[in-house]
Amino acid sequence: MPAEKEIDPSESLESFIADMVRDARKQRGWRQQDLAAKVFSSTTRISEIENGDPPDLKLGRQLDQVLELGGRLANLLVIRDRSAFRDYAQNFLRDQARARAIHQFSLVIPGLLQTPGYARAIMQLADPDGRTNIEADVQRRIERQTVFDGPQPPWLWVVLDESALLKVMGSKRIMREQIELLLEAIERPCINVQVLRAERAAVPGSVSLLTLPSGEHTAYTEGFITGRYMVEPTDVDQFQRIYDRLHADALGTVESEAIIREALGKHDD
Repeated sequence: MPAEKEIDPSESLESFIADMVRDARKQRGWRQQDLAAKVFSSTTRISEIENGDPPDLKLGRQLDQVLELGGRLANLLVIRDRSAFRDYAQNFLRDQARARAIHQFSLVIPGLLQTPGYARAIMQLADPDGRTNIEADVQRRIERQTVFDGPQPPWLWVVLDESALLKVMGSKRIMREQIELLLEAIERPCINVQVLRAERAAVPGSVSLLTLPSGEHTAYTEGFITGRYMVEPTDVDQFQRIYDRLHADALGTVESEAIIREALGKHDD
């Protein structure tokens, strides 16, 4: 196994990964094309990796095995992906707090409409090993809801997948409290919720569109452990079209309220 290289704090993670792969390859006397053949990739892709463009996790695991890196490369790629996700999320949350309008499609109750119990249940599900301070994260999420208490609250329009109303997060009591809060929220003139029925097609993740005070439009999409925040008009337009199609397929606000009230009764103890 190649000698373990120490991480230099001044060096980017991408550069560190590039050096790790290059050094391990050269220690074996392999050319880039030799390594490419062993991991069923191309010489061009190996060259890109060694110049600072990291592999995806699948290729990273193959390189880990062939270069006998003991899982260190895969671990670094996981850390890199999580860090990128946190950065995207932080930028999105910063802009969400000052947005004039927020349009969302979500498979779960959106954070701006969650109860502490519901938020905690979701966070615990995503962090089974308890590596994060969940209570602090719950508090921060609930504090963000104060944007609706100001003199000029944002316009929030949510297309909510029906499954969010039916799946039990935490307990039936938590779900009842959550749906009751949702019904209270839609009484506000600035908050609208439309339900996308279970039989309608949906994307496998959330989509959020922000209109900022400057009039600029941004988009954020999030999966289980991935996130991407976009400001380029072409990228934003793509997700605007996705949202528009989901919005067109959703029930109206009056019909949606009836579905939400019906779901409340399904969580009786």
